[in-house]
Amino acid sequence: MAVKFSEETSSGSSNGKKSGDSAFNTKRRNRGLSIVSKKFDIDGDGTLDKYEMLARSLDHQNSGSITPEIVVELLKEQDALRKRQWLLLFGNIIQWLPIIAGAAYTLYKFSERQYQQNVGGKILTSIDYIREGVVSSDEIQSLWELSEGNAYPLTDQQRQDYLRDGFVVLPNFLTGDESQVLDKVVTHNLNEMAFPDLLTKCSRKFHGEYYHSSVTHKFWQQPRISDMLSTLALEGDVPYMVTSEILEMPSGAPCIPQWHWDFLTFPQNFNASFTTGTQIWWSSEEVDSNVGGGLAFLPGSHKWANSVDEGAALHPCFAMNLFEKMSTECTQLLDREMAVPKLSPTDIVVFSRFTLHRSVARNPSVPFKSPTGRRGYTLRVGSARSIFKQDTMQCFPSHPSSNFERQLKEGKRYDSVIDPKTGIPNPHAIYRPMNVRDSEELMIQEGNGRTMSTTTFLHYSAQSIIRQKIKWKLAKYVEDAVNVVAQRKLLDMSCKAAPTPDVRAYN
Repeated sequence: MAVKFSEETSSGSSNGKKSGDSAFNTKRRNRGLSIVSKKFDIDGDGTLDKYEMLARSLDHQNSGSITPEIVVELLKEQDALRKRQWLLLFGNIIQWLPIIAGAAYTLYKFSERQYQQNVGGKILTSIDYIREGVVSSDEIQSLWELSEGNAYPLTDQQRQDYLRDGFVVLPNFLTGDESQVLDKVVTHNLNEMAFPDLLTKCSRKFHGEYYHSSVTHKFWQQPRISDMLSTLALEGDVPYMVTSEILEMPSGAPCIPQWHWDFLTFPQNFNASFTTGTQIWWSSEEVDSNVGGGLAFLPGSHKWANSVDEGAALHPCFAMNLFEKMSTECTQLLDREMAVPKLSPTDIVVFSRFTLHRSVARNPSVPFKSPTGRRGYTLRVGSARSIFKQDTMQCFPSHPSSNFERQLKEGKRYDSVIDPKTGIPNPHAIYRPMNVRDSEELMIQEGNGRTMSTTTFLHYSAQSIIRQKIKWKLAKYVEDAVNVVAQRKLLDMSCKAAPTPDVRAYN
């Protein structure tokens, strides 16, 4: 006859079995511990973990307890260890303090000088340079009348070279004395308002420079320069000053070693002729392919950006995305075909806004003569028919000058600042024609219009960070991580640093 158990009996029997098993297992584990060691088995699991074993090792008398003397000794050791930790922390702080302080000062100086350049509106006049003992009145006059006002003897060959290669060297554009005076003025401007460059390997940078110096402003507005640019690079158009910048490059590293183009610094339509924008570059020291320290150009690359000009076509190696690395094939092509012009401080090089170029490292055996490095001075120039566009890149901050208070409206030509009745430029205009000499009084009077408001500056700074650091860089990290795991192009979310759509021109 079968015996039927109730659920309660069955359940109780099961629990009883488990309880018995647990007791059995505990006895089996405790079998390996001595009577003294069991006293240190705090959690009762039948084994001593590393802390329980450490406590057991301090029981020198095998009594199952630790003597007061050992406890006091432990507390002394713990106190000594805490003191050593504080000393180590203090030592690390002392060791890193100069670096932390230097970084904090650099960030402060960067922000303060950025604010000063774009909002402060400080203008250095000829009186300031003379009062500070930088240059004399006669030296300033020599800058305003290069070669005593004589025109530069431009040749047909130089114009042909520019049209073919996208750049050309103009030797002896300045005299030796004039180049020394220019270097004094440029160095003073750096000392007064430059900021430590956090984006490149340049030691110091000053953008929008001529907006803050009446001496360099008038230096660029002279027939020797304006007539040369009009004939050489702009098909007879009047040149307009867009902005200028000074980059100081140390002997140890090139400022911008990546191949790049400067059309992003030109607030104007992208799909336009290379003859609508050009630039001048001057070096404070001798540079060439042997000693390095200058610029490398890719001949003919000024016709790689678009198909507007005769013989021009979009080239597969034209870096449409500023942040993406070029392919190995393109990098090898550029490095193989590049040209590094020889320049002395009396020479200048003129190159198109579409010409690919990069900085060249200085030969370590021939460091720069100046302890602070080589100063490179650049003027960006637009033609009268250039169409103003505020944002030039989708993922790159627009140029600060395009956000100034009295800037042109979208789609306006640069020469719209000229009064058609009088032929005189509007005194409030930001971009100044170079065939007209502005007075220092005008620059001082209209200085506030060539800056941003504090609100605009804060908005511009935030927008720059969001565009470059978040919408591109952070998004790019996420995009790459996902695509690596997926082993295919699954995510495409990062902002692309391609040109923004051109604006429509209007009268």
